[in-house]
Amino acid sequence: MAKPVIMLAAGGTGGHIFPALAVGEYLINHGWSPVFVTDKRGRHMIPKEYKTITISAASPFALRLHMRLWRLFHLGMGLLSSACTILWRRPKAVIGFGGYPAVPPVIAAHGLGLPVMLHEQNASMGRANRFLAKRVRLLATSWPDTKGINQDNKTPVIITGTPVRAAFHQIGENGYTPPQDDAPVRILIAGGSLGAKVFGETVPEALSRLPDDIKARLKLVHQVRSEQIEDVKARYEASGIDANITTFIHDMGAEIKQAHLVICRAGASSVAELAAAGRPALLVPFPHAMDDHQTANAKLVHDIGGSWLTPEAEMSAGSLAGKIAALIADPARLTVAATNIMQLAKPDAAKDLADHIISLTKKGKAS
Repeated sequence: MAKPVIMLAAGGTGGHIFPALAVGEYLINHGWSPVFVTDKRGRHMIPKEYKTITISAASPFALRLHMRLWRLFHLGMGLLSSACTILWRRPKAVIGFGGYPAVPPVIAAHGLGLPVMLHEQNASMGRANRFLAKRVRLLATSWPDTKGINQDNKTPVIITGTPVRAAFHQIGENGYTPPQDDAPVRILIAGGSLGAKVFGETVPEALSRLPDDIKARLKLVHQVRSEQIEDVKARYEASGIDANITTFIHDMGAEIKQAHLVICRAGASSVAELAAAGRPALLVPFPHAMDDHQTANAKLVHDIGGSWLTPEAEMSAGSLAGKIAALIADPARLTVAATNIMQLAKPDAAKDLADHIISLTKKGKAS
C-alpha cells in the first residue's frame, strides 16, 4: 500500500531547504512519503533518493517593468506545474518553508482546497510568507515576537523553532571540547549554501595575519565560490595554513562536529544547526537580506552570549584576525559560547511541525 504524501515547498537556499529536509526525515520515519517542490537552485541540495519536483519561480520585485512581467510569468508557470503535481501526487497537505518557489505550490494547494501551513525560519518574516499567511490554516515561527506578522491576520500562530536534522542534535548531546594547548584548532568557514564572496576575500587575509605559531595549528574547511577557489587556495598555501577548500559542503553535520569555531552567515537554518550542535560562532549577517533578517537572527544569539556578531561592513582583515586570535588564546570563552548557544536548540521542532501538518490532514479539505 502506497504511503500517504505530504508536499514540502521551499525556496532555493539552504535556509529554506534544510528545515524542509529535517521535517521530511521525520515524516519518512513515521510512515509518510514527502514530496519536495523547489527551484533549480534548491534541487541540488536535496538527496537524490527523495522525490523532488523542480518548478519555475522568481521574485516578482524588479525595478524594470519587463523584468517584473517576466518573473510573474515564471511564477505563473510554477503555479501550473504545482497544480499538476498536486493532482498527480495527491498530497494530503502542503507545508511551505518560505522563498518564492514556495508560493506557487501553496497557492495551488489553497485553491484546490488542501490543508496548508507555513513555517517562518527567521526573526523577521519574509515577503513570500507574508503574502501567503492569510491563505493558510496555521503559521509556525522559529522565534517569539517574529517581526512582520500582520496582526489583522486571523491565522493561528505557533512557535516551534527551526527544525534541523537529528544528526546535529546528536553532536550537541556529545558536548563541546575547546582546542587544547598546542593542538590543532579546527575552524569551519561557510558562507551559506550559495557561498559568500566576502568570506573568500577577507577571511584568508585575516588568517594570514595571525602569529606563525597559531597558523601552524590551524585546520580549516572553507567553503568558497567556484571562481575563488584557486585564489583562496594560493593564499592559504602562501601563509602555510592547512585548508580544505570546497564550493559546497555536502555533510555539514560532520564538519560542524569537528569545528572548534565556525565563521558563517546568520541565516535561521545556520543558527539552528549551531544551536543544536552547540558550536560557538562568529556570525556575519548578509547585509542585503530581506528586511535585514539575518542581523535580527544574529542579535538574538549574540545577546545570550552564544556568538559574536560581526557586521560585514566592519569585517576588516585586521579586526577579524584580532577576534580569532583572542578566542584561540582563551578557549574558556569558546566553551561558554558553546553552552549558551544551546539555549536556542529546539530538538522537537521537526516533530512538532510534522505533527501539526499531519493533524491538519485529519481535518479534511477546506470548506
